[in-house]
Amino acid sequence: MITDDLPLDELARAWDEVREEYYDALNDAYDRRILDCAARLAADPGGESAYVWTIGLLMMAPYAAWAPGDSVVPEARAALAAADCALRDRPCEHETHPYREHEPEFDEDLSRQLCGLHDRHAAWDEDHPREQWLCPRNVAGLARIALDIIEPGSAVDVPPRLPVGAQDTIETLSALLHGYPQPGTDINEEISCQAGELRSAAPDDRPGRLLVVMAVAWYAVSDFVRNPGTVDALIAALEMTLPHYADATCVHDGHPALPRSGPNAAALGIRLSSPGGRALYERNRGQKAPLEHLLCPVALADIARESLSALGARRDELLDRAENGTGR
Repeated sequence: MITDDLPLDELARAWDEVREEYYDALNDAYDRRILDCAARLAADPGGESAYVWTIGLLMMAPYAAWAPGDSVVPEARAALAAADCALRDRPCEHETHPYREHEPEFDEDLSRQLCGLHDRHAAWDEDHPREQWLCPRNVAGLARIALDIIEPGSAVDVPPRLPVGAQDTIETLSALLHGYPQPGTDINEEISCQAGELRSAAPDDRPGRLLVVMAVAWYAVSDFVRNPGTVDALIAALEMTLPHYADATCVHDGHPALPRSGPNAAALGIRLSSPGGRALYERNRGQKAPLEHLLCPVALADIARESLSALGARRDELLDRAENGTGR
């Protein structure tokens, strides 16, 4: 019994439900679970049970990053930061810790692992010994992973991962750009959303967002999009973006070819639109071009101008159709 009223295995199942259903926005029950877990961790961030509440918050971090209630994120962040501060410099003789290899797909194992950590007599068949998992420095590392999920880019010494929802966006755009939108997808709204993401992008994220707009622009100039307002949204975003590259120069003899298919270009853009995605690209790129070459400002300016030209022609075509009464 880890609490006065609920066994750990039941807590772990409740936390895992939040992990699996993270997209259930503004769920009061999920908010309470995170706030309770955060309060227990904050009460003793360096205590013997800190690993329990830290792993609990790590399991529920995707929901906190998605659309929680107002007080969830500050409470969770404060508790996790306190645990990291209290534990990260504790004495340790381990050469490595499990958190350094904790990829996103391993999150689904946390519920089972947590119960195994709590019951020292339970069978333990993991890649790292139980004592390494329970090491204060490992718990601090898990806290930083949770913080990085909630606030992407906030931790640099944890395995990189895409922001919550990024893979869903990739899949949505892939289906749309292949010509088979997922049920419930509003094509004009989705394309306009990507234009909005480019307009509001932070400087480091802007190149990736520009690649996404390039990809959806290829689709928007086809006959699948007949709403001039959607085309206008893309044009406005590109017109706001071009001045950022007005003084661009480079010394490259050429630039690497970008994906020629819309789905692949959009997926690359989404991945390069976050610190974690860029770190993943560099970690896994092999013989691919380094980011500073792939995202050369001169090449990006060319992309923006080419997309603007194609979209402008498409807008004129749609307006001509409307004026001549030939349909939209």
